[in-house]
Amino acid sequence: MLKKIIQISKEVYLHMGGLNFDEKDFQLAFGYELEKSKIDYMREISLEVFYKDIPVKLGSPDFFLNKSKPPLILELKLSSSIQNSHRQQLKMYLVSVKRKPKSVVARIKHGMIINFLKEDSSVVKDLEGKNKKNHLEIEFYEINKDEELCLLDSYKCRT
Repeated sequence: MLKKIIQISKEVYLHMGGLNFDEKDFQLAFGYELEKSKIDYMREISLEVFYKDIPVKLGSPDFFLNKSKPPLILELKLSSSIQNSHRQQLKMYLVSVKRKPKSVVARIKHGMIINFLKEDSSVVKDLEGKNKKNHLEIEFYEINKDEELCLLDSYKCRT
């Protein structure tokens, strides 16, 4: 599944990266590419977020890939890099999923953060190569039985 998500991420970034799109625009494009690839998903469904066993608020993960192998939560970001706050958000969702064992998403133990670099110095031809950063970052995680977020794989791509 990671290979296909990387492929879709590259396609979306090729057409939208470095331009003045926001996260919602990337979500729409990503959903379009998931559909084209016949990958079943749910987008921004409400998920109860827990303190111990008490739901305290609703969260909305960007995508649930419930029928993928493994099933996972996908979070899209537009930032200069993947931040710890992004990882904490993913962990909060994965821990909360475990608290609702009869939920449609209860078997999800994996998650991905996909970051499309927000700043792109290569917009101006003369600046290409100067300050060029990774344009696409992907981190793939699993939540273990101790509710620790464990990095399984990561991917960085320059375009």
